[in-house]
Amino acid sequence: MLVGMAQTIDIDAIRKLSTTERLALIARIWDTLAEDDDVPVSQGVLDEMDRRAAELDADPSSGIPYAEMMKRLRSKKWRAS
Repeated sequence: MLVGMAQTIDIDAIRKLSTTERLALIARIWDTLAEDDDVPVSQGVLDEMDRRAAELDADPSSGIPYAEMMKRLRSKKWRAS
């Protein structure tokens, strides 16, 4: 069991959930992080974001539209074979 400040989490009960249920639980927990303003972001991630933004500013054609990105993600074409 994990004991937090406000609640105790029964890991054994979580393990008994189906994969779909555990993924849904993860998604709900992840969504709570979006509500926080103090989620730490490493300097490496910030540097990479700056690098990508500079690359796109220097060559706008290097990017793809959001709709195309989502289409690729949904079709799983982005995965290596």
